[in-house]
Amino acid sequence: MTPFKSTAQFYSRFRVPYPMSLIGQLERDASLQSSSVVLDLATGPGRIALRLAPCVRKVVAIDNESEMLDEGAAQARRLGVENVEWIKAKAEEVVVDPGSIDLVTVGEAIHRLEQDLVLSRIRRWLRNSACVAIVGCFGVLHGGDPWQESLRRALEKWTVSRSQGKPKRWRGEDYDIARLVEAGFHGVVNRTFSVSHKWTRESILGNLHSTSRFSLSALGDDLEDFDIQVMRTLQEYETDEFFQTIPCGYAIGWKGKRSTSRNIAIH
Repeated sequence: MTPFKSTAQFYSRFRVPYPMSLIGQLERDASLQSSSVVLDLATGPGRIALRLAPCVRKVVAIDNESEMLDEGAAQARRLGVENVEWIKAKAEEVVVDPGSIDLVTVGEAIHRLEQDLVLSRIRRWLRNSACVAIVGCFGVLHGGDPWQESLRRALEKWTVSRSQGKPKRWRGEDYDIARLVEAGFHGVVNRTFSVSHKWTRESILGNLHSTSRFSLSALGDDLEDFDIQVMRTLQEYETDEFFQTIPCGYAIGWKGKRSTSRNIAIH
């Protein structure tokens, strides 16, 4: 069973959209134009692909989960987006013409890929002046508010039981920058942003079910107990509004030489 089975609709509905400031800066960094072609690896339901599609000629969205691609295609139809091609394939195995891509994006998935292989292949796929961006956003449990601390404690038994024996998947700003530098990309820089979001009990539970750790398929027979524990914990607070400032951003590097600019934070 794949780690994200049963998550597609939760992912599409309850993941916080990347802020327009991030999307706009990425468009500028990649010098995207109406003739550009973007490749979005491990696209999920197209959170990046659908946002970039209006400003380019074509987005090729790759994922190994059929239900993710089906959800992305359904979202595209609802939005009237017609220039995204949805392809079922592993990032490590997809066939792409060398020198044909203006931007490759990987959203919250680089830690799940065979990085040495994928990054070396990305270099071949990119045009000489093109770039790759590793995009990420923290989850609902990130932060120190009382409701988050209560929720983390309530979920400890599921968190611990599902992490035992599994290798740590390194991720984050410093790691992504280092991996791009090691892979031979130039002018590597990190862009940081934040987005303010208001959660409800339902959307918090839905967001948790969008993750591989707490998906319906992963929880199995524990699903009902999990849902009851989440809702009971949140009901201790006499509100159905839970606020979070969520850090997000991307590490970006170019195939060709580019002068390094300083890190910037945009809110």
